[in-house]
This record gives sequence, C-alpha cells and structure tokens, in this order.
Amino acid sequence: MNESTPRTDLSTLDARRGSARIELSDDGLSYQCVRTFGAPPDRVFRAFTDPADLRVWFPSGAPAGSDLTVCESEPVAGGRYHYEMVIPEHGQMAWHGVYTAIDRPERIAADEWFVMGDVDPTGPPTAQTLTFEPFGDGFTMMTMQVDLPDPEDPETFMEQSAAGLTSSLNTMDELVSA
Repeated sequence: MNESTPRTDLSTLDARRGSARIELSDDGLSYQCVRTFGAPPDRVFRAFTDPADLRVWFPSGAPAGSDLTVCESEPVAGGRYHYEMVIPEHGQMAWHGVYTAIDRPERIAADEWFVMGDVDPTGPPTAQTLTFEPFGDGFTMMTMQVDLPDPEDPETFMEQSAAGLTSSLNTMDELVSA
C-alpha cells in the first residue's frame, strides 16, 4: 500500500463514493480527481474508452432529460474521440479529443476541446492524464490530472464541473463493479 491508497473498507458503493477527492489548483488552471472503483484497472480503463460503457455513465452527471447523441472512441495513440450531448436549457455541447498516449490498462492521456453549440473546436486544448493503479482485492485507484487552457472560477467549477464529474463517476462505479 502506498501513501495515496485508502485505508478504509471500500467494499461498498457508498464507501467508494466517499473516496472521491477533486481539487482545483490555486490558480484555477488545473484540477486533480482521485477516486476508487470496485473493479480492476482493465475494467475501469475500458469504461473510459468503450462507447457502450460511456453511453451508460458519461451523461449521468448532466441534468435530467439530457441526451448523449454522439459517442465515438478510438483508444489508440493518435485516435480520436467525440461525444455530443443535448442538455435542456443549455443546448448542444461537444467534447472532441485526441488520445496522445494509451498504455492499457494503466494510463490514458488526451488533448480535449469542449465546445458549446454546433461549432468546430478552436484554441488550445485541455490536457488530461488518467492513471489506474490496482490495489487490494480487485480495486482501482484512478487519478485524473487535467490542465486547463484558461483558469476556472472556483465556485462555478465546484458547483458545475466537479458536481457533474462526481455524479458520472458514481454511475461508472456502479457499472464496473456490477
């Protein structure tokens, strides 16, 4: 067990929900999310890259009535992913990404552009790296490091982005630990 490995019983979904930590950097230009899942790294890795799995958990952090209309993923270095969602009162949102590194099942790195509406992405991407560390009997600790091109407002980030991410990852844990 290393310093970052939880020392509590994580055998239940509720306990793992409580394991999530999301911290925005002081300058608002990056955040880190650490969360434990009740499945081995290969299953957690697959949930982040397989469209069938993504369709289950990814939209669960969005408001009720949201619809994931596009979900494509080619998880190889240089491969692309693209998700589009229509969210009531907000309209269309899209995530366009390029996988910059894939080390199955330990690591995913990608550059991502988020856009509102039906427009092509422009500007610098968000860089993200996800690592999956096995521990205990079939558990995985995920660390997500996200470097943002523009600073986030801490209050808005915690109310919207962090809340949606937490909800989505809870649903993903239900999927992978079933």
